[in-house]
Amino acid sequence: MEDAADGHAEWISDTGEFYASPRLLEQWGLPATRGHYHCVRMLDAVPLHPDDRQRVADQLERCLADGTLRSEFEARILRNGEVRWMHCTTLNLWDATGKLLRSTTIATDVTERKRAEEELRLSEERYALALSGSNEGVFDWDLRTNRIYAAARTQELLDLPVGDPWRTREEWESLLTYHPGDYEHMQAALEAHFAGRTPRYDEEVRIILASGAIRCFRHRATVLRDADGTPYRMVGSLDDITDRKRQQEEMQRLESRLRQAERFEAMGTLAGGIAHDFNNILAAILGFGERALRSVKEGSRLHHDLGNVVAAGERGRALVDCILSFSRGTAGERVPVHVERVVREALNLLQAKLPAHVMLRSRLQAGRAAVLGDAVQIHRLLMNLGTNAAHAMTQAGTLTVSLETVEVVQERQVNVGSVVAGAWVALQVADQGTGMTPDVVERIFDPFFTTKEVGVGTGLGLSLVLRIVSQAGGAVDVQSTPGVGSVFTIYLPRTGDAPEAPADASPAAPRGSGERVMVVDDEEPLMELTTHALRELGYEPVGYGSARAALEAFRSNPDDFDVLITDLRMPGMFGDVLIREVRQLRPLLPIILVSGYVGDAPVSSGGRADEVLDKPLRMNRLAASLARVLS
Repeated sequence: MEDAADGHAEWISDTGEFYASPRLLEQWGLPATRGHYHCVRMLDAVPLHPDDRQRVADQLERCLADGTLRSEFEARILRNGEVRWMHCTTLNLWDATGKLLRSTTIATDVTERKRAEEELRLSEERYALALSGSNEGVFDWDLRTNRIYAAARTQELLDLPVGDPWRTREEWESLLTYHPGDYEHMQAALEAHFAGRTPRYDEEVRIILASGAIRCFRHRATVLRDADGTPYRMVGSLDDITDRKRQQEEMQRLESRLRQAERFEAMGTLAGGIAHDFNNILAAILGFGERALRSVKEGSRLHHDLGNVVAAGERGRALVDCILSFSRGTAGERVPVHVERVVREALNLLQAKLPAHVMLRSRLQAGRAAVLGDAVQIHRLLMNLGTNAAHAMTQAGTLTVSLETVEVVQERQVNVGSVVAGAWVALQVADQGTGMTPDVVERIFDPFFTTKEVGVGTGLGLSLVLRIVSQAGGAVDVQSTPGVGSVFTIYLPRTGDAPEAPADASPAAPRGSGERVMVVDDEEPLMELTTHALRELGYEPVGYGSARAALEAFRSNPDDFDVLITDLRMPGMFGDVLIREVRQLRPLLPIILVSGYVGDAPVSSGGRADEVLDKPLRMNRLAASLARVLS
């Protein structure tokens, strides 16, 4: 016993004699001279920790009362002030009458084991807290038995009742519903990792929970291999990244809209730069073409050719109007617009332009619902959508236009913009055309992007649609299937009901009464056209080829003119500078500003014109404008 690593004690019940082996005395920190002495109870000789003494005493008392042959306990002792853990095994010897004769005890110092267990417990606790803080679950897959350990947090993330953490893979998978296609993708990634083709397993898998919600989880794991490289265990974590994925998708959507806005801004800058000169060219072609057309015998070859020239000019003017509408960033005067009335007018025009194989069907149920905007722009919006749809229908089919009011209860995202809760007017254009793939749908609103043949479209129609809708605070939803067709739904915020339509009146162009008009334009052909038209309207025009020459003439005799019509962009001096100088001499002089691009029209009080007109200049608009400013 003296050579044993464990301590040994013997207590005789009748005599109270207690024996402690040298190893036990050493364990307890007692002097070697106390190997033999007397004590009433065996525990009286043990230097137990005060917090453990009563617990051990109660346990031994129960053993004595029950006549237990063998008992074990662990307790702390105080050895010279140091706390040590002891594991004690006691064997009791009883006589035939049940009287305790003696107790023999073996004591083992287990302090290091207890410390290791405590460290392990603390480590596991820290690990559990770390996992709880990271909102991740862990799993441990024994590949040899095909059993998987899924921690309680893992089961919670998967919306499963927390139960037995150890189950076979088949049992776990029977509790889960994978999103279509994700299980096969996950299995392929696992096989690649098991085969050693990937250093880690890292995949995203969507799972349909018991509640019906679809959540996206990220699986990360590493496989452990034996000496010959065979996988025997896989340990990893599970992280719910659904909210993060949604945030990433929203960020990507916002970035896409930002890039689109940047493209629009660049396009607007380009359009503004070329529109002025382009419109001057078109104005000369159209003005002289129409003038020559009126002087040629109808039905002649020359009349036919001039008609084609004017028609081509009109198509050019329409293109420039699209570019300018796209680039200005304004939608004209915003007033309540009777949408259904505008749509009916546009449908009449659209019907006349459709090819014979396209049938137009309409369903208008918006009543007097109004939106805040520009009637001309809404008219153009439907014409662009309808023309685009007709071009997509290369075979016989139906183009359907519907208009209705919609009450949205919960906000939803669409291709461009969002439809918030409230009252909306929904305009839908559905075709039975060729349809579009998702990558084409993503680009259809880009300026000059088109899938049509060369010469069929400009690629500006849908860009203009998006600009008009955005200005009105609306949204666009596009659904398209290749070979089936496309459906464009425009959501415009409703603003009550439109007022009753005023009586339709189309008065003749107002005429002048010999008023003297100063005409300023650096393009001599345009100045000639304008002065000629003004004479036909009953005015007395005086033309000037530069703003400086006009200003000198005006300074010489400020009261010699009744109205000023000036171009904006001219070499040497812009029209707004001329207006400011003229205003200083005659503050109330009626002034009309004409420009091929009015996006940069002067707005300062010193350079403001009474009215601003676009080029190419239409004579009826000029006549009406002159009548207004002169009154």
